Amino acid sequence: MDAGAGGQGDREGHRGAVLANPDLDDPARAAGLEQAASRPPRHRTRPGGHRQVGEKGVAAHKKSARRRGAWICFQDESGFSLLPVVRATWAPRGQTPVLTHRFSWKRLSMSGALAYRPDRSEAVFVFGIKEGAYNTASLIEFLTALLDHLDGQKVTLIWDGLPAHRSNDMKAWLATQRHWLRVEPLPGYAPDLNPMETVWGNVKARELANLCPDTIDEAHTAAQAGLERVGSSYQLCFNFLDHTGGLSL
Repeated sequence: MDAGAGGQGDREGHRGAVLANPDLDDPARAAGLEQAASRPPRHRTRPGGHRQVGEKGVAAHKKSARRRGAWICFQDESGFSLLPVVRATWAPRGQTPVLTHRFSWKRLSMSGALAYRPDRSEAVFVFGIKEGAYNTASLIEFLTALLDHLDGQKVTLIWDGLPAHRSNDMKAWLATQRHWLRVEPLPGYAPDLNPMETVWGNVKARELANLCPDTIDEAHTAAQAGLERVGSSYQLCFNFLDHTGGLSL
């Protein structure tokens, strides 16, 4: 990923420390997130479908991660453009809000990973923003950055069935990474089991809500601010996990 938010091509990945101070803001509460009852973070804290069947699958992955001493990591992608993310807002009575925006085919993509210790002692949030969609090559680059951010420790990666996740090139690369990485698919009928889905909803309900930027760089700046806000809150990261419906570690 090229350095600099204003450059051409892929954007640089951004990773930030997760602060120990809980930061439950109004949009999070509006999304129905409840404060998690977790232990205080230690010094290394950083940054529907058939629910019953899905939870059994994830529970097996948690046991495997504990045996391997691995992080449990949820990964997902999302996107945005100059088109506003329309959300309900306030306006004087009789004056319907009107969003005026430019139309552009240019689109930015976000890739994010929420990683947790099975004992809930630590949380890490890693994200990247780039132009265009994430393909196999850029996802491999993102996962390599994740490995570096976790100091080369073992990871159980849980993600969906995106074609780039199942490509032959991705399978070949994953086969060379078995010393640190184990991949488990989410049930195709239960994307709501992935806490990253709640991250995207939270950012789009706040920083990107009704945003009508003139340039794609303005949209990039707003999305980055939202993702950094998520990464700065240890408590918020665990609230996203708990919001998936009882998948407590």
